[in-house]
Amino acid sequence: MTKNPNIDQPQNHVVTYLKLRLSIGLIGILLPFVLWAGNTLLNSFNVLNNTYWIKFNGVYAPQSNLKYSISHFYYSTVGELFTGALSAVALFLFCYRGYPRPTYGKYHFIPGDNFMANLAGILAIIVVIFPTSSEEIKDNMRSYISSENAGYIHYAAAALFFLLLSLFSFVNFRRTKRPEDFGKMKSHPIYKYCGLVMLGSMLILLILFVLEKTNIDVSWSQTYNITFWLETIMLVAFGISWVVKGKIDQSVINKNIFGNGVKG
Repeated sequence: MTKNPNIDQPQNHVVTYLKLRLSIGLIGILLPFVLWAGNTLLNSFNVLNNTYWIKFNGVYAPQSNLKYSISHFYYSTVGELFTGALSAVALFLFCYRGYPRPTYGKYHFIPGDNFMANLAGILAIIVVIFPTSSEEIKDNMRSYISSENAGYIHYAAAALFFLLLSLFSFVNFRRTKRPEDFGKMKSHPIYKYCGLVMLGSMLILLILFVLEKTNIDVSWSQTYNITFWLETIMLVAFGISWVVKGKIDQSVINKNIFGNGVKG
């Protein structure tokens, strides 16, 4: 039987679009754990000192497998995995279109999905281009450590990136075809709380950053890798909201294709 191109082609486009959401969400959820596990495995098997796999100029002496922050994995054995994952997220965000900004209703002044996704993608690229600054890193895989100025650019881009992702969950994902139904659907509390978790984690990081710059002793935060865990919480919350949104849209795919919103 010949397929009807007017039906099948839009359907395939929507399926691909939903898989895009799923991919973005899964990368966010898995990234911190994959970086930690990958760095641990490479260090445990002493790969960089095994001439069967690699010729290293000197002897590589690995330090702690878990880093102070996710960004510090840039200087570790899995640095390319870190930059590759962020670049993939940026690419997916550039390809993401989503739903337009409503003309009225709650939070209608927040831009539509396309603008938010493109801006978040640009910020993700900036995070890659300008690595985090740091004190001396003994197991640094690079030939340099970014300057304090480059670090500030990195921090600002990362903060804005997470802010946009939290707004995506809190606002954009709770929009519906009817602006009056904003936040009223069954799945909307998930997006709301994911957004709030990200915002709360960002607030704690900001407080720690300010305390450190005012010479207040927050060395305990490095001892317990607090930044890494807060960033992990943000990425997991971000990933959950995108995965759930994709699944909800999949459930109504035959009812509202390329509409102004969905009832999820």
